[in-house]
Amino acid sequence: MSQEFAEVRALFAQERANANSRARGLSSPAVVVPISAKTEVVSPHTPVSNHKAMETASGPQFGSEGPPPSNTGEVEVQTQHPEATLESMGGDESMLLDAYWASFGNAGTRAVLRRDRQEESSILEVVIGTDDRTEVTSNRDYPWRCIASLLITAMDGTQWIGTAWFVGPRILMTAGHCVYMTDHGGWAQQIEVIPGRRGDDRPFNSCVSSDLRSVNGWINDNDRNYDYGAIMLPADCRLGDSVGWFGYQVRNDDDLRSLTVNLSGYPGDKPVGTQWFHKNTLTGVNNLTVVYEIDTAGGQSGAPVWVKLQDGGRYGVGVHTNGDITGNSATRITQEVFDNISAWKAEVP
Repeated sequence: MSQEFAEVRALFAQERANANSRARGLSSPAVVVPISAKTEVVSPHTPVSNHKAMETASGPQFGSEGPPPSNTGEVEVQTQHPEATLESMGGDESMLLDAYWASFGNAGTRAVLRRDRQEESSILEVVIGTDDRTEVTSNRDYPWRCIASLLITAMDGTQWIGTAWFVGPRILMTAGHCVYMTDHGGWAQQIEVIPGRRGDDRPFNSCVSSDLRSVNGWINDNDRNYDYGAIMLPADCRLGDSVGWFGYQVRNDDDLRSLTVNLSGYPGDKPVGTQWFHKNTLTGVNNLTVVYEIDTAGGQSGAPVWVKLQDGGRYGVGVHTNGDITGNSATRITQEVFDNISAWKAEVP
């Protein structure tokens, strides 16, 4: 590894250690007050209890495209340099970095990483041991069609990639750093949402949105413990009615520790626009995050971390954000996150 890459990795490790230290210092999650791209940040955090019942849930919907096939491979829960644009990259989408780097690092860091996309993946999000991800080829089936590839244009015109997942007809959840980019002008200028993508195949077309949501912990503090946000689609683009959506649910600590979960998204280290899936156990449950040994790479930021119930329901329990060699991680769906998702969903019925 070059000295440049070693320095980038060291900076990332220090930033992650700081985030973990903040998480351990919290006795309970804080109230997170939703804000939109059109409103000011006004509210501080207020501590609340983390011991919520797992029954809190919002159900999934298969959409008009119909129910999933019987065998999808998911695990089933048995109990409840210049900065990049597509033009500057010669139209090569494979050169775009995960949106994470629009809020962390600097122009020099991004130039180093762009020279070697494999290094970007090895630093930001990690294949742990052997790469056990499998490509999703049934991209038109539920739940894979509910997961969207993101092409993100920051306010300064730079472009990035990410992943999001439907939780309603006109709303997708994603990482906060996919909608608000600290080092690139704040709120994204626009995000193209491409559900069920497989390379050049866009079976459900796409929508472009600039109506975004996140929370004060991300917008004000750049705190990865609150790294989640939402994309609201225009009224004439109700893609969720066709593709369906995930449910989402709050689960208590003991229940989460017993889970094997699923994760699927659009990594930048694989062929452009292809979706890749892996499942594995949760290895850590914190107040605001969950940790797992699921292989991921840059580009999968914002992907769903979900459980499949015996009745066929898919419920998100986290929003994938990042990781390192000790485990990849997600923002946990606590009661406060659940309430925000539900409030945002109510805005775009």
